[in-house]
Parts: sequence; structure tokens; C-alpha cells
Amino acid sequence: MLTPPLEEFRKEDPDRWKFWMSRVPLGRVGVPDDLLGAAVFLSSDASSYMTGATLVIDGGYTCL
Repeated sequence: MLTPPLEEFRKEDPDRWKFWMSRVPLGRVGVPDDLLGAAVFLSSDASSYMTGATLVIDGGYTCL
């Protein structure tokens, strides 16, 4: 999520920011709306049989 500390990092070190963003397959920083689908799923009956799982919402970063 583009939080104030992350925004500061983006401004202070643009080269490192570009490298970091090149490692995110979706090519952008997450925004709060990116969490909505997971929140709706987890709060619905569709997830009623789900236990002990981790939902990773990171634009594909952990796939690399």
C-alpha cells in the first residue's frame, strides 16, 4: 500500500523505487481497493469451509 513512509521512500530514492517496482508483476503499488475482494470473500459464506489459510495480496511479488 502506498503509505506515507513508502511515498517518502519513492521520492528519496527513485532508482531503488524503480527496481523495486520492476519486481512487482502487476507493475504498481497496491491500493486499499485491492483488498476489497478478499474482504468480501472472507466475510461471506463462500469462505465458510476455509481454515488456516493465508491470502497473499501483493500484485504477484511473492511469485518471483
